[in-house]
Amino acid sequence: MSKLRDFFNRFPFLNGEDMAQIEQVAVKKSYQAGEEFIKLGSTRKKIGIIETGLIRGYSIKSSGEEVSVIFAKEGEIASTHELIFYNQPSRQIVELLEPTTMLVFDYRDIERLAIDNPRVEQMRNQFIQDFLVKVLHRLETFLIYTPEERYLWLIEEEPSLMQRVQQKHLASFLGITPVSLSRLRSRMSKK
Repeated sequence: MSKLRDFFNRFPFLNGEDMAQIEQVAVKKSYQAGEEFIKLGSTRKKIGIIETGLIRGYSIKSSGEEVSVIFAKEGEIASTHELIFYNQPSRQIVELLEPTTMLVFDYRDIERLAIDNPRVEQMRNQFIQDFLVKVLHRLETFLIYTPEERYLWLIEEEPSLMQRVQQKHLASFLGITPVSLSRLRSRMSKK
C-alpha cells in the first residue's frame, strides 16, 4: 500500500474526504504476467495506479513488429492517452510484464468527482501535466539523443528496468534492434 500512498502524497491538497471519494470509485485488482490490462481497440476509459508490478504499453506496426512505447512500475499510472484524453479506441496494448496489483478506476468516475470537487480537479490537472511532461521528455530523447545517450538516459531515469524488462522490449523502447542493444551494452561495459 505504500506505493499507492506515495502516489497520492504527490497531491498534498487532497484531504481525507477527497481520498474517501476516490477510494469509493476504485477497485483493487491483481493480474498475472502476460495478461492485457488494455486491449487493442478498447474504448473503456480504464486507468490503474500500480501498487506492485510492471506494465508495458506497446503498439503494433503494419509490419507486425511490436514497439514498446511506455513502461510503468510501482507508484505509476497504467493507461493509454487515446482513452484518457481523446475518447478514442486505444491504439496501444497495455500488458503486464510481472504479476501486478493495481488500484483500477474508470476515468469517467474521476471526471465526475472533479466537477464537484476542486481538489480532485486539481489532482486530475496535475496528473495530466505530469503525464505530458513525461511524454514530452521521452519525445525529446528521440529527437535529440543518440541511441547511446538514450540508453544512458534510461539507465539514469529507470535503472530497475534493466533487470525487469526483456532485452527485446528495451531495444524497441530505445528505437534500436536487440542486436544493437547487446553491442551497446558490451561497449558500455568496457568503458
